[in-house]
Amino acid sequence: MSVAEVEFTSIESAATDTASAPARSRAETRRRLIAAGTELFASQGLHGATAARIARAAGVATGTFYLHFPDKKALFREIAFAALAELRARQARAAREAGDPAGEQRARIEELLRFAEEKRALVRVVFGRDQDASYVGEDLLSAIVAGIEERLGERAAAGELPDSVHPAVAAQAITGMTARVVAWWVEDPSRVPREQVIETILRMHPTRAGRAGDEAP
Repeated sequence: MSVAEVEFTSIESAATDTASAPARSRAETRRRLIAAGTELFASQGLHGATAARIARAAGVATGTFYLHFPDKKALFREIAFAALAELRARQARAAREAGDPAGEQRARIEELLRFAEEKRALVRVVFGRDQDASYVGEDLLSAIVAGIEERLGERAAAGELPDSVHPAVAAQAITGMTARVVAWWVEDPSRVPREQVIETILRMHPTRAGRAGDEAP
């Protein structure tokens, strides 16, 4: 490479670095806002965590908050759906390691309870009595239903579900039951041992209906 080529490459690299610096700064500011929002939503709920408080905790001006999010509900929605994406990834990994449908079902529920314990405050805000957060809870449940219905549809097509079980109905039942149980349990995990929660959900799971040797739920 000639001296001219080296100089051109250096100039081009410097220009690229300079151009990406604002983007890196913006990404870091957004990361701090999300981290601050996550902490404040957990401790103060959606109502108590204002945009001004979140901005102050992130070390930026309130106006900067609105450059990234139209309002605090948009930030909360992003945090909630990021948590759902994390949960799905963890459940998918646990399901792959389980190796069979029965083990997969248990693995998903076990991972859900672990996740709920780790994110207790977020679960309580989304599915608790904070009416301001109910719109996010409904959207999350709809997204969860869609994912479960897709998996059950695949199992039904493979002949792995009883003929009496409709994937769409089962997805609604599974989501409603499990969300309510988890929201209730994380309020005070000491009220019922984790393993009993898992076993009860498994025994009442709609996809068990009609299997030989199973007791009626």
